[in-house]
Amino acid sequence: MSTAASLDLSRLGAPTLVDIDYEATLRRRLLAFKARWDAARVKDPTLPAFDVIDADGNPLTQFDTNAVLEQEFAHGETMIEQTINDHANALRLATAVGADLRHLAVTYKATDPLIISPATDSTAEVLESDDELRFRAQLSDEARPLYGITPGGYVWRIRKLYGDRVKDVRPLRRPGGQMDLYILGRAGDGTPAETLIGDIQGAFDGEAGSQSTDIVTVRPARIIETPAAVKLWVPNGPDPAAAVAYATTAIAALGAERHKIGETLHAQAIGAVAKSGAVRKVDVLAPLGDVSGGADGAPYISSITVSWGIDG
Repeated sequence: MSTAASLDLSRLGAPTLVDIDYEATLRRRLLAFKARWDAARVKDPTLPAFDVIDADGNPLTQFDTNAVLEQEFAHGETMIEQTINDHANALRLATAVGADLRHLAVTYKATDPLIISPATDSTAEVLESDDELRFRAQLSDEARPLYGITPGGYVWRIRKLYGDRVKDVRPLRRPGGQMDLYILGRAGDGTPAETLIGDIQGAFDGEAGSQSTDIVTVRPARIIETPAAVKLWVPNGPDPAAAVAYATTAIAALGAERHKIGETLHAQAIGAVAKSGAVRKVDVLAPLGDVSGGADGAPYISSITVSWGIDG
């Protein structure tokens, strides 16, 4: 896979334009106020001394009127600084969300958000997730003809044209100029329809659709099905129904996250997400080991079973 596709922007963290430190801001403001107050006392010795801070600007009391006002001003200043950082993050592909991300993707990456389900009289329009749009925008440069079509370029084109039906794409370059494109569908266990495979293959047939040195073959991803079964051990007394419901939802969310080509569904992760407050321990009954998708497959949780027992 290309460098852009393998770079996880979410791991970069948000850079900071303005360092925010409320305590330092308050000390600075109090020292500045004291300097101005002392200058005023030189002109008017009848003014009382401002002696409610130490030499470093730390308040000695929380009840002086001027100190309280400076606390309020310091809070307002730090809120403004946070707003500056928030606005800066809205202009970065790695940290922008919602409308800000869509603006960046369209304006600078020529990548429109995909409509997964159009609006109807009774349902709202469903767009692809921010993470999916960010990933496609990140790959857009690799699809430009000037550079030829990289593996990431194939991914970008497929998700742009068929993103409402394609959940994941894995390009694998083989010897002899072979480029295999493995497709994971959005519906059900991810097995793509034959018509979808045919549509994608047709889009890359001929020199206009692919790099002239590539022999492109579109293939369905292997689906590695596994049941997920856990047993929750809870103390005597609390109703386990809430813990069972929580575990079921958490395992389903983990399965959806790991349902991608090349991912691994770790048995330990299933036990970790299934544990909630009242649960003392979790036994993972299935799968008995990690389920790896390998280079061309995707793990899929086919069923979820959550049982419980009394611990002690």
